Amino acid sequence: MDCSSAGELWIASELGIKGEDIMFTSNYTSLDDLKMAVSLDAIINLDDLSLVDHLARACRELGRPFPGVICFRLNPGLGNTQSETASNLLGGPTAKFGVPPSDIVECYRRSKALGATRFGLHMMTGSCVMDETYWSATVSRLLQVARDVGQEVGVAFEFVNIGGGLGIPYRPEQPQVNLADVANRVAAEFKRAFGDDVARWPRLCMENGRYVTGPAGWLVTRCNAVKEAFGTRFYGVDACMANLMRPGMYNSYHHITVPTSAAPVETCNVVGTLCENNDWFAKDRALPRAAPGDLFVVHDTGAHSHSMGFQYNSKLRAPEVLLRRGQAPRLIRRRETYRDLFETALEVAPPPRRASPSSSLVLAGVGVAASVVVLLVGLRWNGARA
Repeated sequence: MDCSSAGELWIASELGIKGEDIMFTSNYTSLDDLKMAVSLDAIINLDDLSLVDHLARACRELGRPFPGVICFRLNPGLGNTQSETASNLLGGPTAKFGVPPSDIVECYRRSKALGATRFGLHMMTGSCVMDETYWSATVSRLLQVARDVGQEVGVAFEFVNIGGGLGIPYRPEQPQVNLADVANRVAAEFKRAFGDDVARWPRLCMENGRYVTGPAGWLVTRCNAVKEAFGTRFYGVDACMANLMRPGMYNSYHHITVPTSAAPVETCNVVGTLCENNDWFAKDRALPRAAPGDLFVVHDTGAHSHSMGFQYNSKLRAPEVLLRRGQAPRLIRRRETYRDLFETALEVAPPPRRASPSSSLVLAGVGVAASVVVLLVGLRWNGARA
């Protein structure tokens, strides 16, 4: 289980998974989250030198020794992506992730001094990568660091995790990643770094969530209305960014089909119902002419649809239906209701009106973390209601 949050650790625990079947990749992680990972005996993959001391404190407060196995996420100073947005560039000077090369040796030296005896090294510098040569460049860099750290600190790496990043073809004409080529390139770098004896190689790990789940999901939505404006046809569907964030957030392409229409193809826009102008699914897309009631199917949404959903504008998250070969469709997540929007809300009476200037604060929600949401109610400023 590749976990990057306390919520994902909880899911793993509920599935009965613990120990080294979990790898928890830390990202500016709180003490409580580190304690949860320690309690599950997960492999902890730290993101910064400073977190070594935080992890040691978490162990002390739990009355447990420092983990015997430890891993660090390296930021080698480079990255790559074939995605439409630079935010998917997960390595390099502008990325928020990973230990810089200047600190990586000290990370392992300090962990070893605290009691770690088994070691791994992790790197993920790109997302949705379609270029097979990327793996030669990144894996060679990672394995060189593993050799350098091993010699300087006197440790042997049990495993290396080359992260995720395998892309999927969102466009029908786009070729798939050549997995055999990727495998051959990775094997060649292992051979170059560790020799011909495979038994001496570290164990290879990868995290290919998008590659596995992305093509296995579709967002099915229905046309609410058709608008002609400024020479452009807009199809307004009953889904929105709350159901699939990628196009509006990243300007990402998702293929769309209209299975209920056999009309001629024309250029159009497909938009959602959110009161934001980036609530788009497609711009200047060639699709069959459709009408209200027609279905639109957005392809390859399995990795980023419900998992990135939200309730802005009080939008309700859609139900999920599982399709399995040879079996009837099965509802696995019900449609949200308006009452679900307030399941975590506490009833608060409005503050009394007062003649004198005053302000009232109503606490709207408190989570496990330190973050809170505060609403300003009945605020008067210089005699005028703000």
